[in-house]
Parts: sequence; structure tokens; C-alpha cells
Amino acid sequence: MNKTLHGTVTVKLGDEEFVLLPTLKAVRAIESRFGGLRGASQTITALSIDGCAIILAAGAGLEGKDADAIPEKVWQAGVLGVASELNTYLIALYNPRGGDPGKEAAGGA
Repeated sequence: MNKTLHGTVTVKLGDEEFVLLPTLKAVRAIESRFGGLRGASQTITALSIDGCAIILAAGAGLEGKDADAIPEKVWQAGVLGVASELNTYLIALYNPRGGDPGKEAAGGA
């Protein structure tokens, strides 16, 4: 089984869609801002608009003005719905390989 798309989450904010990828860069950005993935999870649970925006921007690889525009979009879209989708993303970051081990390596069967 191909694991390429495991943990990829698409979040819709108004007319825009943001694809959040489970990358080490995103994990590091989130961990440095929240002190770990648990801190990020607590921020989502608290329905923090800014916290959700930071996680979304990290997952989507947004920086600068693109990232700065996200809090307004999260608020307009409704933080409760966004937070729900971000929980799915964080769960994938806790387990980037997924639950199914996939196929045997070539030549290993």
C-alpha cells in the first residue's frame, strides 16, 4: 500500500482549499510554536483562532503574507469546523506511517 497520501488533509476556508501535508518541516514548526504536538492539540481544543491558523499554515507550507492572512479566514470559516479538521491532521502527525504496514519491501517476500 502506498503511504504517500496518508495524513494529507484538505481544509476548506471559504472558496479556498488548503492541502496540509504531514511533513517533518510542519511538525518542527508546530512543535517550536506550541512546545510539542500535545500543546498544539490543546490549542485546537481551546478553539484558538490564531493557534489553528498557525497549525494550518505550517501544514500547508505557508509563510509571510500568505500565513498572515489565515487567522481572518479561519474566523470567517468558523473555528469549530476548522479545529475538527485540524485534529485529523494532528492525529496523522502523531503516526506518520499510518495504521496499515503496507506491502513488503521489494525482494523481501
